[in-house]
Amino acid sequence: MIKFMGATDTGKMRHQNQDAFICRKVGENTGYAIVCDGMGGEKAGDIASSTACQMIEKFFHRDITEQMSEAAAKAVIFSAISAANAKVYSMSKENPDYHGMGTTLVLAVIIEEQMHIVNIGDSRIYMVEKKAVKQLTRDHTLVQNLIDRGEISEEEAVNHPKKHYITRAIGVGDTLDIDYQMYELKKESVVLLCTDGLSNYLRLEQLPELLKSCIRKNSIQELIDYANNQGGSDNITAVMLYRK
Repeated sequence: MIKFMGATDTGKMRHQNQDAFICRKVGENTGYAIVCDGMGGEKAGDIASSTACQMIEKFFHRDITEQMSEAAAKAVIFSAISAANAKVYSMSKENPDYHGMGTTLVLAVIIEEQMHIVNIGDSRIYMVEKKAVKQLTRDHTLVQNLIDRGEISEEEAVNHPKKHYITRAIGVGDTLDIDYQMYELKKESVVLLCTDGLSNYLRLEQLPELLKSCIRKNSIQELIDYANNQGGSDNITAVMLYRK
């Protein structure tokens, strides 16, 4: 049986929550999780994230089924994201208050042992197996590009002044590159989807124990509290999933 837990929090420094998430089971071993982090100012960030989240969920609620094929699942995911991108981009062009808005996205679709994931922007997906932690996604940011080119180190990236300059987001253009991957979701696997309000504070060596504690308490609140206790400088959203 697949289990989902999710929560979002404004954090300590912001007065508005521009994150959005949805997680839902379709069957005993099938379901999906969607996490978005909006951008574009006070009037637009929350609109972008909630619109994208709801549009993708509309497709998933209608089309994701138990035991569907890998190809069919991938087609639904790409169609849903393309529709969300078109909707947010259209809204940003039609309403001056929404000009320039967009949103990051991470999502996971679980069908039996298969886990389909997508990331756009700097929200992340981690997989923990026992004490091993792996970041499944690669940030679409200016700083990540500098790291990839060898111009700065991972350590220098932590406090880089352009750390939050993202290079890819939903709703900022009429076309969108989608990073898609598929993994096996093992019995011992625990998966975390989160916005940078959590990942910016995460020390990966602490993650296995944090997730284990959340499972034991049947609540993800400990992750929210962890980020707030570290400073809570941004909105915080986390969704975890695992097999029970």
